[in-house]
Amino acid sequence: MINVRTARMLAEYKQWADKRLFDSLAELPPGEVNKERVSVFKNMIGTLNHIYVVDCIWKAHLEGRGHGFKTSHDLLHPDLADLRMAQKDIDHWYCDWSARQTEASLDKPVEFTFVSGESGTMSAGAMLLHVVNHASYHRGWVIQMYFDIPAMPPMTDMPIFLRETDPASFRSINAPAAAAPTCVGRFSSATNVLPDRYR
Repeated sequence: MINVRTARMLAEYKQWADKRLFDSLAELPPGEVNKERVSVFKNMIGTLNHIYVVDCIWKAHLEGRGHGFKTSHDLLHPDLADLRMAQKDIDHWYCDWSARQTEASLDKPVEFTFVSGESGTMSAGAMLLHVVNHASYHRGWVIQMYFDIPAMPPMTDMPIFLRETDPASFRSINAPAAAAPTCVGRFSSATNVLPDRYR
């Protein structure tokens, strides 16, 4: 499914992206993280808790134990600072876990049970890939909520991660001069404040 190097990169990317998002969330005006919005999880903190709960569920699967969750919608940490610490800890666990894997262990089938009660089997590597992909997907939900404020969200693209953490893996050939993105209250539409890269 994936090799050791890719597993480590994916876990480190998730850790980096989560930190970057939480750093940005901490700078938002008071109340924005908890403000109710049109979303399945009602607000930013609810969406972030969903990411965290799913991380916990799949951590339990990888450890070969039950997770104890009946739903993935639990609001375990309503306070942003508390959730930030919990997310930091579990991201660290995934990085440590990935660093200990071999090609064989990543391909090993692991039995698990969804919160619905349905059981299945996936390779450990596929499980990690799901965790990283799931978090990226729902970080996107949080990013979209920034434009309701309006505020400019952090960029958590993989090329930015590689450029910052492993320059040998990413080399700009002909980069244009970057203009600082802005987002001010006069913009009523999210698309008005998007840099060209998002259009």
